[in-house]
Amino acid sequence: MTVTDRQYSAGTVEHSARKSVLFAAAGKKSGHGTVAWLPAPSYEMPVSPPWPSSPQSSSPRSPVIALLDTGIRQHEWLPPGGKPFVLSAEHLGWSSPVPDDDAVYPQDGDYRSHWGHATFIAGLIRQAAAGAQVLSMRVMNRYGKVNEDDAASALNWLVNNSQSAGGIDIVLMAFGRQGDPGDRDLEKLRTPIKQLSDRGVRIVASAGNDGTERPVYPAAFAADPELSGKSRRSVLSVGALDTPTERAPYSNYGPWVTEWYRGTNIISIMPLTTKSSGDHAPGFNPAVAPAPGHGYAWWSGTSFAAATVAGNLAARLPGGQALPESAAGS
Repeated sequence: MTVTDRQYSAGTVEHSARKSVLFAAAGKKSGHGTVAWLPAPSYEMPVSPPWPSSPQSSSPRSPVIALLDTGIRQHEWLPPGGKPFVLSAEHLGWSSPVPDDDAVYPQDGDYRSHWGHATFIAGLIRQAAAGAQVLSMRVMNRYGKVNEDDAASALNWLVNNSQSAGGIDIVLMAFGRQGDPGDRDLEKLRTPIKQLSDRGVRIVASAGNDGTERPVYPAAFAADPELSGKSRRSVLSVGALDTPTERAPYSNYGPWVTEWYRGTNIISIMPLTTKSSGDHAPGFNPAVAPAPGHGYAWWSGTSFAAATVAGNLAARLPGGQALPESAAGS
């Protein structure tokens, strides 16, 4: 039986007497329990592409993808030094709204379903655009949920501080909730998205995994005529394919979905493994154990189709360095 994360989660929280609206991650959850991915052997991954040890003054700057997601963990497959692949928005003055316990290895072994979501996405971006950089903004918890106000706050920070990271070219949001065009709460996201798109920043968002035509936001902003752009589409809504010609049954669809890419059984890096690793503290789940910097996995969802589309966009920019098809493993 396959269980798909709900794309709209609503919870009532007594926080300034306002309702807290939640977005759900678009990494498709499968099976029972908390693990949302299947472990993969390292030999299934392509070889990590080379990375310059130091910036070259004659080279164009790297294109930057702002990733609003869980935090990216260290991994041997990612460049370890020199010019950084991962940029931390927190090191640039942004404050993450997600509790610190979602950024570290949980002491109780309860990783839930999406703890490694951003790391997996980072591996896909690296496969698509060897020269890109990722600005990590931790807004998603290990349950795969994003508070709407937190997402809006991150976008507004990018509007006001994008130059701190050397400029932002693409914003990637692999989460969403169902909504209608007249939903007033969505204006919190639409306003900063419009400001970013007016500056030429491309917005890439996953279409969601409900298997429905009902619009999911922020992806459905792709159908907003004021965000469509004059010469190119500013907001890209990405659905998932099972094969090059077949839509994945779980993927949302409809005229508001503008792009399609493979999203089923995708392989990338993970900071976790499902191998047992000796003695554990009481309550530790022996089926899920840390594999610092060494995990690989298969995962499905529109999250990962969107990640590759964002990487492909970055690869077309100066300094993006697209990989040959054989090296990218596609």
